[in-house]
Amino acid sequence: MSRLVPVASLLVGIALVASACGGDSQTPPSTTVAIAEDPDSFLGADGVEVDVADPSRIIALNGDITEILFELGVGDSVIGIDLTTTYPEEATALPDVGLGRSFDAEAVIALQPTLVIGDTQVGDETSIDRVRAAGIPLAIIEPTATLESVERKIATIASMVDREQEGAELIDRVNSEIDAALELASQATTTPDAAYLYVRGPETLLMFGNGMPTHFMIEAAAGEDVMGAAGVTFAEPLSAERLVTADPEVIITSTQGFEILGGLDTFLALPGVADTRAGASGSVITFDEAMFLGMGPRVGQALQLLVEALHPELSGS
Repeated sequence: MSRLVPVASLLVGIALVASACGGDSQTPPSTTVAIAEDPDSFLGADGVEVDVADPSRIIALNGDITEILFELGVGDSVIGIDLTTTYPEEATALPDVGLGRSFDAEAVIALQPTLVIGDTQVGDETSIDRVRAAGIPLAIIEPTATLESVERKIATIASMVDREQEGAELIDRVNSEIDAALELASQATTTPDAAYLYVRGPETLLMFGNGMPTHFMIEAAAGEDVMGAAGVTFAEPLSAERLVTADPEVIITSTQGFEILGGLDTFLALPGVADTRAGASGSVITFDEAMFLGMGPRVGQALQLLVEALHPELSGS
């Protein structure tokens, strides 16, 4: 019987994968916020100093950035989003400028923002240069993959929009939710072998491993990331042979990809899936992409759901 965690189904583009890749290493980075000597300037992860004096009209090029801005109480200043923004609901009605990884520079310029925020995975040099040439500040932050680095991301964005106090309060809340989930995980008496497969239709089949948010989430939830243990780094094309050799007893995937494929039967027909312990027992867990991969303000809630899914005996604790 399939074990499906019913998390709200929201459409998130493949850019979530790119946003998660290439950010943090296995060692959590410092939470120091990179602010230039001028309090109205921000020294970006790309080495470019930008003016953040006027955050009255903001475009967010990542869904997690949008969520943080709304949590900080400056949602009314957000005038544009990218397609990875699926939460909160009111944000989804805003104009979009395409996927952050390949955003439309002209669409950004047309909205006349006073500040654009993205991470090192957004756009290309030409698009970024075009926006900056139009006199629009475009601030680049580091993407995050570890639980520890979420704090740094929140603090960085809070400092840019002059909401340090709200940022500190949000960090406290998020850390409290993470700690509660970790405390529950510490009560686990088993360590399930788990694998995360990213699917976006039959043409997009990926294995996630070391360096991805999924690795840190599985490990924090008292599970074993068998794809990471098998040497999968970041996102790699699905290999039936490697999946069968890793032989997870639980497979985790996105609610969106699961539904696009058409459900459990189609998922089990993916290369190698049926020949794993998870495939034989139908142990497939689904989570909303933005919540599980975004490493944003809902990360503690996502971890709690994962702990309960991997260790159902703890769900009533």
